[in-house]
Amino acid sequence: MNAPKAAVLASIIGLLAAPVLMAKEGWDDHDRSTKFTARDMAINYLESCAPNAILFTYGDNDTYPLWYAQEVENVRPDVRVVNLSLLGTDWYIRQMKKKVNQADPLPINMPDEKFVQGVRDVLGYQDYITKEYVELKDIYDILLSDNDADKATYQDGSKENFLPTKNFKITIDSAQIVATGTIPANKKDFIAPSIEWQYNKNYVTKTELAMIDILAHNNWKRPIYFAITVPEDNYMGLGEYLYNEGFAYRLLPLKKAPANPEGEKAELTNTDQMFKNMMTKFKWGNMKNASYLDPESVRMSFTIINHFNILAENLYREGRYNEARQALLKCLEVVPDKNHSLNFTIRKFYMADLLYKLKESKKANELVENTADYIEDQLNYISAVAQTKENLNTREVQLGVYVLTELAKLTDQNNEKELNQKLQNRLKAIESKFISSGQ
Repeated sequence: MNAPKAAVLASIIGLLAAPVLMAKEGWDDHDRSTKFTARDMAINYLESCAPNAILFTYGDNDTYPLWYAQEVENVRPDVRVVNLSLLGTDWYIRQMKKKVNQADPLPINMPDEKFVQGVRDVLGYQDYITKEYVELKDIYDILLSDNDADKATYQDGSKENFLPTKNFKITIDSAQIVATGTIPANKKDFIAPSIEWQYNKNYVTKTELAMIDILAHNNWKRPIYFAITVPEDNYMGLGEYLYNEGFAYRLLPLKKAPANPEGEKAELTNTDQMFKNMMTKFKWGNMKNASYLDPESVRMSFTIINHFNILAENLYREGRYNEARQALLKCLEVVPDKNHSLNFTIRKFYMADLLYKLKESKKANELVENTADYIEDQLNYISAVAQTKENLNTREVQLGVYVLTELAKLTDQNNEKELNQKLQNRLKAIESKFISSGQ
């Protein structure tokens, strides 16, 4: 064997040997064998939905695990997952018009030739109707019309469909809403006579065109959801009618909720269903005890804390204190104790506040101390790094000091004098360190 070939062979053997050796020794710093976050969160998205639902997703991470759960583990094959990132293509819309597994076709009425590539790719907005809310079915008809009278004429003489208003409306038949199980009969008085909203874009792509078609022709026969990770811009302006049921927002034709006494609107929740889902149906991927959490799982744990807080806050507002307490204790049971970033500490602060309100002072104190320990460690680390390197992360410092200050106020308000004094001392030491060092 000549020298070059021997060198190449040695290199290949070296490349192959490295992973074999690592496998033998154990992937200790990236061991995912105890973590099931992706699968369990995917199941939670699906289990958030009522039977035969339509679930809009957006990106890879909130779509592919759902397809796995449905196709491989046969979890909720009745839910039709609709990826909004693909819905702008003609081939995907055609797929959506066909049954898959136990999921019925989407209520898309557009003939295929109306949305082939190059036809109605992007339709512009021209304000022809300024004030009145227009039925969505009528808007749909204008967008799909082949009549030149329904099209805008451009300087070159070409004609094209366009969006004539952003004021959308769907008139509601309350009897139908109850009959389809969208709203139970005992809450019939909360049903709005119509849902009216402002469309939030200056154009209609094929994605929005398909969504308008679905909304106009579904007639509340199938539940419609948006995954919690779908960007708000993709709601088409429907945010005031989307109610959190766990890991998905359900479109519900309810009267708009008034602002709370502080002048702020609480996040909308279908509280009974959300409580049931999060307390009894969902799985948590062994997140609490996993030896390693990848960045996406860390972000998801932040989302979980946030949604337990939202649920508990709304239960508290409704006077359902015992259920609010159960929700928070469940959260502490399933999410990691470890703080993974300073952004986590904000949600931990909100949780501690609720725990104090619900007379769970011991749990609240433990949470406050754990959070304060983490903030102090992080700020000390930032301070040490800043001694030898420029570009101090001032945002992280400000955030840490802010949360620590709020924790001190919280313990003072709840008459936790000893803990408050500890926090005050820590706060003074940290402020002194950054001020004295000119950081």
